[in-house]
Amino acid sequence: MTAARRIVIDTDPGLGEPGSDIDDGLAIALALRSPELQVDGLTVVNGNVEVDAGVDVARRLTERMGHPDLPVLRGADRPLLRDMAPVRALFDDVIGDRPVARTAPAERRGPTSPLSAAQFLVDITAAHPGEITVVAIGPMTNLALALRLDPAFAGNVAEIVMMAGSATGYAQNITVVGDFNAYVDPEALAMVLTSGAKLRMVGIDQTSRVRLTRADAAVLRRGDAFGRWAGECALAWIDFLAKAFPLRAEHRDACFLHDPLVVAAVIDPTLLSWEGAHVATDPGSELARGLVIADRGLALAPPPGPTNASVAVDTDVAGFGRLFLDRVTGTEPSHPTAE
Repeated sequence: MTAARRIVIDTDPGLGEPGSDIDDGLAIALALRSPELQVDGLTVVNGNVEVDAGVDVARRLTERMGHPDLPVLRGADRPLLRDMAPVRALFDDVIGDRPVARTAPAERRGPTSPLSAAQFLVDITAAHPGEITVVAIGPMTNLALALRLDPAFAGNVAEIVMMAGSATGYAQNITVVGDFNAYVDPEALAMVLTSGAKLRMVGIDQTSRVRLTRADAAVLRRGDAFGRWAGECALAWIDFLAKAFPLRAEHRDACFLHDPLVVAAVIDPTLLSWEGAHVATDPGSELARGLVIADRGLALAPPPGPTNASVAVDTDVAGFGRLFLDRVTGTEPSHPTAE
């Protein structure tokens, strides 16, 4: 039997917090319920939610799933250089009044260790060089801070599999060209792309193809205790999106499963088609903030730079859907987590 692949998930989870995207939490659930993976820790970054809320969500989720001792580390509470307030204001302007958070700040669970997320990433990859894959499904700030602490992190990590960019077209997300993870901290993303680490990129062009429908949520609700809870959260999130974005047809009956597809890409890379590319971003351009250029050599000029990443260019949507529902609906995880 093939040994489970060891991963750390760098994440900004909101599952369980009203008005917060659920896909990070569902990605964590998919990982914990997949025997192909051994989850060695969760490193939390500012993003979908502010970092302390994300730590609390991660702790409650791991406890709910029967992994109360899984390391959960607090990471960056802001981008490297950018002010996060305008990003929060952008969402507030579009969405309006968000529901009140369930957990008051004074009642939030803290990290399992005072060690920073960046230091944890440096330490675990140095202790196990070439063995730890980082699944980066939030802004890349924690990874950039790890590179600042120790540039050898890039060589010690087995691979960074990231949710960022769009290899086959514009993002059409936060801006026409910028997806959320890239837009929040483009300086951090630039550091990761130029670090020399082995990289795979699953962009929003692929993750926007996989969705959880109301019918899928009903399937989850027929599962075990976690599946039932996840189904209820999914239905609430779809209802919220339908109200917040009435002009977007895709949100009337479904929500995107951006981050679970990235985890699935680690479980079974054959669910996606990959091509080599020179991937870069220009954090100095405000007009193109968050634009990720994945040059696969299809343009006439200029010639592409050296390949520094594999990028997803197609997805087996049905295959992913079966994997996701089978794992998250039903059985208890049958593999070890952290040592």
